[in-house]
Amino acid sequence: MALALGMTLLFWAASTAVMVGGGTAVSSVRDRGVPAYVSARTAHAALSDADRAAWESFRSGAAELIGPGQRFRDNLTTAADSLAHIAELDFGGGAERDLLRAVNAQVVTYQGLVEQADATYREGLEVLGYAYLTYASDLLHGEGGLLDRIDEIAKRDLRAVDDRRHSAWGGTAAAIGAAAVGLVLLAVLVYAQVAMARRFRRILNPPLLAASLVLVGLIVWTANAFLHLDRAFDRAWERDLPAFDRVVEAQIGTAQAGASALRAGGPAGQAGGLDVSAVDEARRPLDARLGGAAHGGALTAGLPLLSLAAGGLIFLGVWARLREYGR
Repeated sequence: MALALGMTLLFWAASTAVMVGGGTAVSSVRDRGVPAYVSARTAHAALSDADRAAWESFRSGAAELIGPGQRFRDNLTTAADSLAHIAELDFGGGAERDLLRAVNAQVVTYQGLVEQADATYREGLEVLGYAYLTYASDLLHGEGGLLDRIDEIAKRDLRAVDDRRHSAWGGTAAAIGAAAVGLVLLAVLVYAQVAMARRFRRILNPPLLAASLVLVGLIVWTANAFLHLDRAFDRAWERDLPAFDRVVEAQIGTAQAGASALRAGGPAGQAGGLDVSAVDEARRPLDARLGGAAHGGALTAGLPLLSLAAGGLIFLGVWARLREYGR
C-alpha cells in the first residue's frame, strides 16, 4: 500500500511539474518572447519605410514644404514605440539590453541626419541635403548598421523562444517521463490485485480496479494534454511564426526597393507604406495557438482531484483486504 500511495503521489507531482513547467514556458513565449520578436521586426519595417518616405519627399520636391513628411514621422514613432516595448519586455537578457541602448542611440543619430538634410535642402543646398540623407540611409542599411542591430535583437529573441520551446519541463521527453511513472503505478496496482486474488481468494478488488481505471484515464488525459502543448509549440514555431515573417519581410522588401530606386534617381515603384494592421493580422494565429496551449483547462483541477481519488481507492482496496485478513 505504501508503495502504491507513494507512486500515486509521485505521478501527481511529475504530471503537475510538466503541466506547470510547460504552461510557464508557453506563457513566457506568448506574453514576452513573441511580442519582443514582433516589435523588433516591426521596428525594422518601420525604419525601412521611413527611409523610403524621406527619399520620396525629397525627390518629389515636397520636402521644401513638409520636410521628410508625415509618413516619415509616423514610421519613426512606430519604431520608437516598438523599441520601447522591447525594453519593457526585457526578454533577451543583458546582452540584448546593451544592444538596444546602442540601437536607440543610432535612431536618434539617424533622425538628426534626416533633419539636417531637411534644413540644408530648404536653404537651397540640395546637394548637401542629399548628402546628409545618403549618410542617414547608410546608417540604416550599412553593414553593422541600425537595421543589422535590430535584426540581431530579433535573432536573440528568436533563440530565447527556441530555448523555452525546448525547456526541460515543456517537451515530449518530460511528458513521456510523467506517463512512465503512471504506467509503473498501474503495474503495481495490477500486481497487487493478482497477489490479493491468490491470497484472499477474491477474483476482483473493486476499489483497486476502480483506481486502475481512474489511473488509465488520467494517464491518457495528461499525455494527450502534454502532447497537445508540445504540438502547439512546434506548430507555432514551424508555421505561424514563418507566416508572420513572410508578411513583414514583404513590407520590408517593398520599402527597401522603393528607397533604393529613389536614391538612384528612379521612380519609387510600388506605392504604400508600412501596414501595421496587416502585421497585427499576421500575428493573430500565433497568439491564438500559444494562448490555447498555455491554459491547462480542466486538467488543472482534474489532475489533483483524480490523483486524490486514485489514492483513496487504493487505500480503501488494501485496507478492506487487510481488515478481512485480520478477522
